[in-house]
Amino acid sequence: MDDSELEHASGEMPEGIGPEIFREQLERVSRQHADDGAHITLEEKSLFLEDIQGVEQESGSGHSRVRLRNGVIIGGLTGAAIVAALATVRYQRRRRK
Repeated sequence: MDDSELEHASGEMPEGIGPEIFREQLERVSRQHADDGAHITLEEKSLFLEDIQGVEQESGSGHSRVRLRNGVIIGGLTGAAIVAALATVRYQRRRRK
């Protein structure tokens, strides 16, 4: 394989896998760990998984948006951004007021 082939292959998704797999994984992890005090870092902000209401595809693109329970929407997320956020899952007790 020469250098040009390596550059092209590094960013490709395997056939049959699309961006929906990242959205599904984030939703699954959010449901599974909502009561554990788990949080992720997304767009340089720490979010508790229990605050995530849903993850959906933005119309007209392969990007995703995360809808929080307080009504905030974080949009324009790529699959890579979701994977990076999932890699930051940490657990801590949430301070209740």
